[in-house]
Amino acid sequence: MQVFHGIGVGGRQYKKAARGIKFPSIKGSLSKELLRKLAPKKTQYAAVDIGSREIKVVEVSTADGYPEVIASGRLTTPAGVLGEPEGDEDLVNALNEVVLYSGIQSKEVIATISGDRVITRHIKVPVMPAKELETAIKYEAEKFIPIPVDDLNIRYLNLGEMESDGERYLHLLLAAVPSSFVYDYYEIFIRAGLVVAAIDVQSLCLWRVFCGLDTSAARAGTAGILDIGAAATQFLVVSDRGLQLSRTLPVGGNLLTQSLAENYGLEFQEAQQLKEEQGELLSVEAAASAAAGAMQMDYSLRVGLSNLIREIRRSLDYYASLKDATTIDRFIISGGTSKLKGFREFFAEAMEVPVDFGHPGIPGLTGGGAAEPLPFDPAFAVAVGAALREIVEDV
Repeated sequence: MQVFHGIGVGGRQYKKAARGIKFPSIKGSLSKELLRKLAPKKTQYAAVDIGSREIKVVEVSTADGYPEVIASGRLTTPAGVLGEPEGDEDLVNALNEVVLYSGIQSKEVIATISGDRVITRHIKVPVMPAKELETAIKYEAEKFIPIPVDDLNIRYLNLGEMESDGERYLHLLLAAVPSSFVYDYYEIFIRAGLVVAAIDVQSLCLWRVFCGLDTSAARAGTAGILDIGAAATQFLVVSDRGLQLSRTLPVGGNLLTQSLAENYGLEFQEAQQLKEEQGELLSVEAAASAAAGAMQMDYSLRVGLSNLIREIRRSLDYYASLKDATTIDRFIISGGTSKLKGFREFFAEAMEVPVDFGHPGIPGLTGGGAAEPLPFDPAFAVAVGAALREIVEDV
């Protein structure tokens, strides 16, 4: 087992994944600290988010003292799933293409792993020295992960101390990924001419982009954050900027597409195009005078959304059962599905709290697709959060 503060592969195992590439060593009296001081200060950071539907790439610059998106691009993810050998070459070609036309300059990138491939758990362990945590984490991981821990890369994040029944505990967020998958990831990026500096977890990317900077989600109180992708949804609860809960829900925008396909008698891709071009959820007022076609669209979308809302309510019930849970007073939404016309209003009505689009306050990445232009494209939330990894200090 390897325990890192950033998922990756190290030593001989990395050389196996990056076979054919040699790394220079530092010799003599030149220390790493001196090398850091002598090296030019890095001001540009690139990230790649490979989603089930789209690949998103961004490059963020801090040259003027505050993050700004200076390059971005998106491309449909090839049909071959990452980890399936027959799809690797298509993915390599897609990475080459999106990097080329997006205009990002950095060849060193932060990559993300989709939530359905990462096992995450919140655990508590007695307060102990950091050097003893590895043994404790291995023991805890063996309890809930159905894969031998020696075959996993495990990342943990210390979310702080908590008290339970008079005892002090460490609140840890564990993220585990099969090592074989990590090696495949590195190999694919290398073949695309990119160097993976780190592999990041989507939930932490979302925390950074919406809570790591001075944003609406970072203010006092408790916020629910939802990033609704095509196949999965990331659900976070943040209280006074502290990460309280992180879950991956196995539902997303594909539910809506499938519902449209069934109700309109379309193939999946045709239904996806229909959703993007004509999809709209109606308000009560609009529904009263809507045409039959608009009502059919509204009904079909709501059928698909019913399962998503059900999963969200289950997570809310679980959070409410926790000892230190506080009332969620607002929701921040992101992800491609959040741009569906009428979704924000629909979700606010369902949750009975204010709902707004997430906006990190970073210029350079506007987005459309909602009822009106957005100051930040919510589909890029995870990618931008990954690019902020070296800029924003985690939780």
